[in-house]
Amino acid sequence: MTLPRSRTIRAVPVLLALLVSSRAPAAEGECAETMDLATPVTLGRVVGAQRVPFLKSAEQAKGCPSRDAACRDAAYLVEGNTVVVAGTLRDFACVTYVGAKGATRTGWIASDALADVPAEPPTLEAWVGTWSAGPEQDITILRKGDTLQVSGEATYGARDPARVARGAVNSGSFSATVRPNGASLGFTDDADATKPYAAGDDTTCRVRMQVLPPLLVAESNAACGGMNVTFTGFYRRKG
Repeated sequence: MTLPRSRTIRAVPVLLALLVSSRAPAAEGECAETMDLATPVTLGRVVGAQRVPFLKSAEQAKGCPSRDAACRDAAYLVEGNTVVVAGTLRDFACVTYVGAKGATRTGWIASDALADVPAEPPTLEAWVGTWSAGPEQDITILRKGDTLQVSGEATYGARDPARVARGAVNSGSFSATVRPNGASLGFTDDADATKPYAAGDDTTCRVRMQVLPPLLVAESNAACGGMNVTFTGFYRRKG
């Protein structure tokens, strides 16, 4: 199943406050790449000379996350690494590290190994560019006056030769003209009307984004394309 490109939507104001994230993930002790940008994420920088191990979640091992050796994972961060902080739980932070080529690693780390990265109000130019979250997710943002023209293309299965051969690649897209509220924007792309993000539901394509230079973080629901197509991810500029 594929969906045609959505039409351009009218500029809509987005009332999203830029807040410091202090929420805990939905399930106590869990830390996953699924995002909820209702409370914007923040950036943190790893500090200290020692390696900072990722810690197992409660789903992986009972009693985790904790500083016990049994909770330590093999993957680790080092001083200077920048991470996206999605939430906190006791003395731990749920973070995602985004590699230079777009590979991600999400998990718990000790909060005292992080320093806040001060957020400066972004200019419109901070949004502009072609952003990629991997081979099947692209978002392009252009400036038009005091608004942004935002378009996205995503597929599911385009890198699978077997799915390509049998015509089973799903795709999705959106095209919008929006006015961001600082570092955040959001919209509902409905087939019948253009609406603010909050006016949509699970049957209409809803997208939220936050710019955290050098990253763009996006979240979409499941109504923006064919089955398994999503725009949720951590994006870096191409080129």
